[in-house]
Amino acid sequence: MISADTYEKQQIVKRRIPGEAEQTNSWKDRMPNSWHFEKEAAPTLLPRPGAPPPNKWPLAKMYQVLKMRKEPELIYEAEPHKMYFVFCYAFALVFIIYAMNALSIGLTLTDRMYKDNDNKLKDWQLDLEYVMHLVISVVMACLPLGIGFGFLLLPSRLIRRMWYLPEGSGKPAYIKFTTHPLLPNRPTPVRTMPLGVLRKSMTAKIYNGKGFYGVTDSSFFFFLRENGRRIPFIVDRKGFFWGDGRMFDLLFSNDTIDQVENSKKIDEIYGDLLRERREKEQALKKEYGFGWRTKAAGKLMVDDVSKIKSLISGSSDESNTPDKPKSTSKTSSKADVGNSTPKKSQSKRPKKKYENKK
Repeated sequence: MISADTYEKQQIVKRRIPGEAEQTNSWKDRMPNSWHFEKEAAPTLLPRPGAPPPNKWPLAKMYQVLKMRKEPELIYEAEPHKMYFVFCYAFALVFIIYAMNALSIGLTLTDRMYKDNDNKLKDWQLDLEYVMHLVISVVMACLPLGIGFGFLLLPSRLIRRMWYLPEGSGKPAYIKFTTHPLLPNRPTPVRTMPLGVLRKSMTAKIYNGKGFYGVTDSSFFFFLRENGRRIPFIVDRKGFFWGDGRMFDLLFSNDTIDQVENSKKIDEIYGDLLRERREKEQALKKEYGFGWRTKAAGKLMVDDVSKIKSLISGSSDESNTPDKPKSTSKTSSKADVGNSTPKKSQSKRPKKKYENKK
């Protein structure tokens, strides 16, 4: 027999192990225990026994271990979504109240304008104006009302647990996950679909190397979309991940193991760009001092103007350049002809003298 204290401690530890605690759908599960939200935001889940250690195994080894499982394997469990419910219900209440207020004000103004008839309209014109104002008031109220109901529906897209169903005899691998019901005290919705149906965005990156599972980010969550559906499912980054985030990048995309393993982390990509930009800004500040942005922009403008002037002056110089002298081949040929003619005349003169002697 174990003592009551030991049993209670065992139950607390069991509730912190992913997949062991029973998930219910009561109002108590949706509302925080206190108004100290920092306590509600603290992580509660421990690593699941038997799961690979995060950020240590190669992705190929982790994936091989997952594929060799014979039973459904829990690959994700979210922390309690109480803070999501609080903020969603709060925003929904704000927008619904705003919609009701807008509708009330719009109807009041419409009735007043109809009764006063300041423009002295005819009856049919007054009725038409009343209908137009009524439609505008309803439309203006429906917009925030739709946003409010959207916030009410948002928690039903939060994924609570997710399992990997391994391949069987001629059957592909499946993904099974649970979400929250729309209303409390209702059965937990369970969805099962083939592995390739649920996808993350092409540009989204789940694993970034930050946090215990390498998925901590300022966005707090990421989306998984079912093929052919517009409304995505929401996965909280603060939860248990089997292995680490690389496994999710592999399972919910078309990337190969090498592409996921060798891809540069998203923080490194943007970190390099931001670092380079800061270095350039520091150099400009050091060079120009106060008002360095304006001075740097002015210098660039002056450089552009000088380049344009140099191009224009270069083209004008080419047009004003005189033609080169022609080749002297013709003059030389004429000189040759002139030199040859006297020789012919000298050869004829002796012939004439010879004839005269005769």
